[in-house]
Amino acid sequence: MNKKVVIILLLFFIASFAGAQSPAKEAMNFFAHYSQKHQFSDLEKAKKAIDEGFKTKRDSLSYRNNLIRGMVYSTLAFVDSNRKLSKEPIQIGLHSLSSLTNSKFNEEHGGEISYIKKQLANAFLREAAKFLKDFNYEDAYDSYRWVDSLNSGTSPAVKHNLAVLSQRLGYRSRAIGYYEQLIEDKPKASPVYYLALSELYEAQLDLNKSLDIIKKGREAFPHNQDLLFKEINIYADNGIYEKVAALIESALKFEPENISLIYLAGFSAQHSGMRKEAENYYQKIISLAPNNYDANYSLGLLYLRMYTEQKNKEAEVLDKASFYLNKAVEINPNSINVLKSLSILYKESGNMLKLEQVNNKLHQIILN
Repeated sequence: MNKKVVIILLLFFIASFAGAQSPAKEAMNFFAHYSQKHQFSDLEKAKKAIDEGFKTKRDSLSYRNNLIRGMVYSTLAFVDSNRKLSKEPIQIGLHSLSSLTNSKFNEEHGGEISYIKKQLANAFLREAAKFLKDFNYEDAYDSYRWVDSLNSGTSPAVKHNLAVLSQRLGYRSRAIGYYEQLIEDKPKASPVYYLALSELYEAQLDLNKSLDIIKKGREAFPHNQDLLFKEINIYADNGIYEKVAALIESALKFEPENISLIYLAGFSAQHSGMRKEAENYYQKIISLAPNNYDANYSLGLLYLRMYTEQKNKEAEVLDKASFYLNKAVEINPNSINVLKSLSILYKESGNMLKLEQVNNKLHQIILN
């Protein structure tokens, strides 16, 4: 509400209560002067005058008195940050606002009520900022909730803070509610909101909902890396490797030399029956990092499985298995998995000497 509109409302308000008792009328005059000149002394006089108007129970029930007091104290709550004139202007302003229960009068004085709410909301915003600075998240959260309740169109920034604070304070259901509101405002939504909401549902062990939120996020932000990686991680964590294999090439466009990502690509391809693709991914890792244990072991194991499943055994495949498995055991000499695989390999090849050596080492490691 701009300054000119406030002054017009005040003039109309004074005129409508021309016969008002002296303290209320005096307070309104001082407040009108304050609204024009912004002299703190006028606000101080308005407070003193309206306080004089609260002497009896009848005074405290007066709609007019509460409306004027609400305007004065809500303004004090925002502008008197040092609390020079009142220690609890917010509480008094809220009490006056809650006393405005006459629907007919409320309709007539909608402008003044909107002004009270706006000033109180601004005061709570200032309080919230102070609490955040002191890492007092609980009180900051309460202040933002007041802002949210006082404003019909709460800004996305306030909703964002409420969502983050709810999540930090362990109010999971409330956090979900706020993030749901944030993603509904599509022009102002952020990939961060979809990610946070997905993780909250994941924490509730609701995989379907978590995945659904990420998919909606990817529809809204199809080129966002974090959302893509999150979807891949959900599939990978739950062993849905066919879905990982379908998405992994898009992820590799973002990070073509990410060894962990390439390994996941190979592993997912292998578990999806795409052996040639798996072979290519493992070989790519080895070209980037020749001493990578996982890639050497997985490639060697891939060739070994291919060989054992062949009807017409190809020595070349067994040689490849031997090469990469022996490379893996050089990198990690005490790997039980590699030694077990080599035991199978030497049994297949008929190399009894090597088989005995490998089995002896296996027994030694297991006993130790």
